[in-house]
Amino acid sequence: MGKLKATLCVLLVIAASAAAHQFPQYRAYRSRFPLGISLAGIPVGGMEPEAARRTLEERFNAPLELHYLDTSLILYPKDVGFRVRADEMVAQALRAREKMGFWRDFLAFLLRHPILTLDVPLDATYDEEEIKRFLSEVASQHDRPFHRPQAMLETLSFAPGQPGQRLNVEASLPLVIKALTSTEERKVDLVVEAIRPPEPDIGLLKGLLEKLLEDFPGVVGVFVKGLSDGEEMGINADVAFSGMSTLKVAIAEEVFRHLDEPPDAQTTGFLTETLTLSGRNCAANQLLSLIGDGDAHRGAEELTESLRYLGLVNTFMTPYGNKGPPPRISTPANSRTDKDTNPDPYIQTTPKEIGLLLEMIYWCARGGGTLIAAYPDQITPHECQEILSLMEANHEGTLIEDGLPNGTRIAHKHGWIEDTHADAAIVFSPSGDYVISIFVHRPGRLDFETSIPLIADISKATYNYFNRGF
Repeated sequence: MGKLKATLCVLLVIAASAAAHQFPQYRAYRSRFPLGISLAGIPVGGMEPEAARRTLEERFNAPLELHYLDTSLILYPKDVGFRVRADEMVAQALRAREKMGFWRDFLAFLLRHPILTLDVPLDATYDEEEIKRFLSEVASQHDRPFHRPQAMLETLSFAPGQPGQRLNVEASLPLVIKALTSTEERKVDLVVEAIRPPEPDIGLLKGLLEKLLEDFPGVVGVFVKGLSDGEEMGINADVAFSGMSTLKVAIAEEVFRHLDEPPDAQTTGFLTETLTLSGRNCAANQLLSLIGDGDAHRGAEELTESLRYLGLVNTFMTPYGNKGPPPRISTPANSRTDKDTNPDPYIQTTPKEIGLLLEMIYWCARGGGTLIAAYPDQITPHECQEILSLMEANHEGTLIEDGLPNGTRIAHKHGWIEDTHADAAIVFSPSGDYVISIFVHRPGRLDFETSIPLIADISKATYNYFNRGF
């Protein structure tokens, strides 16, 4: 027992001697933070308070790297009012150390192992309005507006719109604040949104055609309608024009509506001549006689009434070559006083109404539309397809057809008199079928050297619009 006490005493003396030997080092240790202490995630163990404060400020005052897409920008924290309260954070850490007490602190020193683990949270201020102002300046320098699709008069084609870009300040704000208050993630990918340009609408085509026609010394009527989406446009589309041979389409439709069986060889011949030859009107008058039970005038009257029933109130006709007194038919179109095309008093229509009639035949051939709804037991899809097939055989190589790429399928009917030329068609194009109706009037005399390239250009621009490829 005596030996044990003696041994303990020796050990205590040795420990006390060792501890006494460590006191000078401990005093130096006391001037620094112990291991296990960090400020806002930055380890400061072994640092003097002043060094810890400087480290804290250096880390949080380091500039941020912001990315606006591929453009790099620098944001200095002080420029947005960022300030870390380093003195307060250091003082908080020192107070925590004092609470450890001497012996726990001394033991941690001896063991070279942290007894206290503490991370003082970041204590900082920043000006949110200044951050927003900075981001707004970035936006003003780097945002790009979208560009609308453009119509090009020189090529009668269309260029796609160009997307824009816009910095979303509200969405980017919290990302910047997070980076300001972080020692690890000091890079920010700002939220930049693409701004898609509006899809081109048919008004783009209308604007191009208006520029094309602005110097023409007469009246040009145009009606265009997409058959897949229904979008349409018109330029003088409700103005009365001489109907000429374009109304032979209505004659063919009315013949098929009156027939209870397929046309015989003679009627087929009349239909073929009517829809493929514009200068010979005898066949058309023969068909009017068929509609009117032997009376061409009565047939023309029935055709006019049928068109009115279909809603085509501006379209009427008498037999071709009529020499009697004109019928004095008043319509909304020929009652206008703003545009005068000197329309034939015996046969009139508008670009829109011929276009709508073609649309009716198109949908009838597919089993629907206005014609079948109006005359469900009198006309069939097969008969309407027969009309289209006959119109497809009308190959002029000029007018609307001349503005189309070679091989484009087209069903059309053209017509002309001395002061007015016209062509109306269904165009079957790769990106969508459409109706186009063009009437050109020039007071006195209209020569083909003027009308043919003009109608071709209108056709080309319209084809390019529906097949713009973007």
